[in-house]
Amino acid sequence: MSKKWIFITILLTILVTILFLNKNKIVSNVKGKEHKEIVKKVNKYSNADYIFKTIDGTELKIDVEDGAFHIKGLEDKTLFLKIFGWDCQYCQKEIPQLIKLKKELGESFEVIAIEAQEHTLEETKEAIKRYGINYYIVPGDKHKDFYRYLQDKYGWTGIIPLTIVIAKGGKVLAFELGEKSYSLSELMKAALLRN
Repeated sequence: MSKKWIFITILLTILVTILFLNKNKIVSNVKGKEHKEIVKKVNKYSNADYIFKTIDGTELKIDVEDGAFHIKGLEDKTLFLKIFGWDCQYCQKEIPQLIKLKKELGESFEVIAIEAQEHTLEETKEAIKRYGINYYIVPGDKHKDFYRYLQDKYGWTGIIPLTIVIAKGGKVLAFELGEKSYSLSELMKAALLRN
């Protein structure tokens, strides 16, 4: 064996020994009780992919998979999952349509609208009251990870309004960006016909 190979072997042995000793130090510093509490907190929180908390305090848990959004407790409804902004003129035009759809379709339909322009809680509550909104509004400041998911999975560029039509059972029927030349009720009918 050449001196070069002997040197490499000794060097690798030293590196492996150092790594092994450091790993044991790290593991020995973790006390069983502390580790157990960390696991307890994670399990207690939720295993949902995304959790939205509405302005009125309702917690919506969403599990995502290819072409589907499973929203706990709303699986038997057709849904519009929207990303919008109070200052967006196209979003403002859709609000009366959403209110009307919710009234017409009742319990079989739901809207979850995430306010992405990050207005204050007071501004959002005032807008809900002013428009007479009858559907879920979620403050958008804590959902950048969800936005990244939409960018990665669906190629969303950040344009609002965004409307994701979700069928009963969670299947995504439509992913519509920006202002439409048709009404949201027409979008609903077209999406349901595709189902």
